[in-house]
Amino acid sequence: MLELRLARQFVVVSEELNFRRAAERLHMSQPPLSVAMQNLEGMIGTKLLDRSKHHVRLTPAGQIFYKDARRLLQLSEQAVERARRTGEGLEGSLRLSFVPSAALDVLPAIFKRFQMDYPTVQLKLTAETTNRQLEDLRCGHTDLALLVGPLHDARDLNVLDLQAQQFALAVPSGHALATRQKIRMRELAAEPFVAFPSSEGAGFAATLPNACKAAGFLPKVVQEASQMQAILTLVAGGLGIALVPSSMRRLRMEDVCFLEITDTHPPPTYGLIFASSKENDNPVVPVFLAIAQRIVTSETAKRASAKDMVDAGRSDRNAP
Repeated sequence: MLELRLARQFVVVSEELNFRRAAERLHMSQPPLSVAMQNLEGMIGTKLLDRSKHHVRLTPAGQIFYKDARRLLQLSEQAVERARRTGEGLEGSLRLSFVPSAALDVLPAIFKRFQMDYPTVQLKLTAETTNRQLEDLRCGHTDLALLVGPLHDARDLNVLDLQAQQFALAVPSGHALATRQKIRMRELAAEPFVAFPSSEGAGFAATLPNACKAAGFLPKVVQEASQMQAILTLVAGGLGIALVPSSMRRLRMEDVCFLEITDTHPPPTYGLIFASSKENDNPVVPVFLAIAQRIVTSETAKRASAKDMVDAGRSDRNAP
């Protein structure tokens, strides 16, 4: 089998057509280089170099071998570089699943930054409910999942809290509450609810009964749907009201109005968390997580600064 060392030596000799200069480039003495070229010709079984006291020339076979040897060396260098980049998370792919509501809030900014910093990494995306995401993680179908916590059994997973998300109340546009901007949970005791099924994500589904219980009643659930868009469609059709991620406001559905919930302290929230299998060794995962944390921290700081400015403006207006 051809050694890369011999191929590299032959390429240098072919470019210099002078054993002394070639030996200097290779940082070796001339006699061992001459012997190496003779061994190479013996291994291949044909003459590659036409030598005399006055010149060194490539034979026709040597010209062909020179082109192929250069290509071989280039491929070997590329293989080393790609392996290094992949090991550092700079190249490769990431199979990422996420809850659909995250696509309306935190994910676009993360994707944009990741694409800018790592343009050679391919993202393979799927949108699923939390329980299906967990199944895919444990079966090795995905590398990383952005899902809704808390997780009741995460012993085989690496988990990273990303961000707390707010809820809003979605009501049909023809509902008596649709003209309101804010609502107290205790005002909803008699309302029919469209809910998210606990079989698709127990942490998220528990928010509605917990918030209602804190307000002194149990929700009257008349319909369930496992996708937020489906829940909003049922709300638009007048089948009930729903507690949904505040990010769903960005869908701007014509027959749905959103209200802020004001009387719960703290307000109802759900946690977005990243999870990956402890057996997954994809080096892109920690790289992606580092960018996600940086983006969320930056966005949180911007929102806090904007809120401080608004609060300061209110104080100025209320000053005597």
